[in-house]
Amino acid sequence: MLRIAYIDHTAKWSGGEVALFNILTNIGDQIDPLVILAEEGTLAERLRDRGIDVRVIPLDESIRSRGRNAVNLGALAAAMKLLAYGRKLAPLLKQEKVDCVHTNSLKSAFYGAVAAKKAGIPLIWHIRDHIGAPYLKPVVAKVIRLLSRLLPNGVIANSKSTLNALELPRSKKTLVVYSAFAKAIGSGIGIRDQKDFNVLLVGRLAHWKGQHVVLEAAKAFKYDPRVKFWLAGDALFGEEEYKQELLRKMDDDLLTNVSLLGHVEDIQGLMNKADLLIHTSITPEPFGQVIVEGMAAGLPVIASNEGGPVEIVVPGETGLLIQPGDPNLLAESITWMLEHPEERRRMADQGMRRVKEHFVIENTVKDIVAYYKGLLAGT
Repeated sequence: MLRIAYIDHTAKWSGGEVALFNILTNIGDQIDPLVILAEEGTLAERLRDRGIDVRVIPLDESIRSRGRNAVNLGALAAAMKLLAYGRKLAPLLKQEKVDCVHTNSLKSAFYGAVAAKKAGIPLIWHIRDHIGAPYLKPVVAKVIRLLSRLLPNGVIANSKSTLNALELPRSKKTLVVYSAFAKAIGSGIGIRDQKDFNVLLVGRLAHWKGQHVVLEAAKAFKYDPRVKFWLAGDALFGEEEYKQELLRKMDDDLLTNVSLLGHVEDIQGLMNKADLLIHTSITPEPFGQVIVEGMAAGLPVIASNEGGPVEIVVPGETGLLIQPGDPNLLAESITWMLEHPEERRRMADQGMRRVKEHFVIENTVKDIVAYYKGLLAGT
């Protein structure tokens, strides 16, 4: 049995952390996981409830919440604190006889590298972010690309798009493994009563996620009582100002057809009440885990045609892919879905079939375990 240390700087219930939870709770008896988090939170609680060994070693909140593009006078001081924190983890890795370190976020990739190198243990970076503009400043992306060549023994990416953005040499041991669905796949939405047509977006409130684009598109349906927009998710990482901008816009434009639902615990239950899932990121989405969840729930999808969604949605078969940031095009696409119920049902059925074939957790954990064994055998 391999003792793998999984390191993350946050315990918030966000996309990467949900993906990690799904991996750890389905990885089987070949792996003995040790999870090292920099804060208490939902991820820690849920992993402990499943009997997984979780250690919380606090990291200063100002470092945990520091923006990814914060290149300023405080950057050097923050880097020194991350280095010191990484050194602090090394004795625990040795004490627990860890075979390999698997980092789950960009911040943890850096201090995890310090901990792994100091402990003399192989290191895997799991990259879940698009390493490039506009998500990252060019200088930040360049540094990450360089370090991804030098520091980790191997790199796992959550999509081909994410891996390609890293521009790694062929000699680097890599794996593309999707953030797979880990629950029962639905049986289809059928054709619902058209008195209501519920359009759902799920994701934390952040400018790059494109909720403001949805509000612009919603203007086209102000006088259509059937169409309702549900935006599920809240501001998590210093994005409260963006949330207030959305609320002001809803008030100014009298968008009574839009509801900000905040954090929703039962996303699957919400999806079962929806008719359409939209995904409106205006920068390349690294993967698009919620798209897989929506397809598994029997929802047709409209998504941006950049990044990971291109690897999930088959245009015309499981949904539509559209140019990001265009509210008029989004509105036109929603209208098409509304007016073509038979096509929606066909897309829903084919979407569920695609999830079963390509995005189930059993395949994900099988590939990851095989990757561990191959990497460790070669180090």
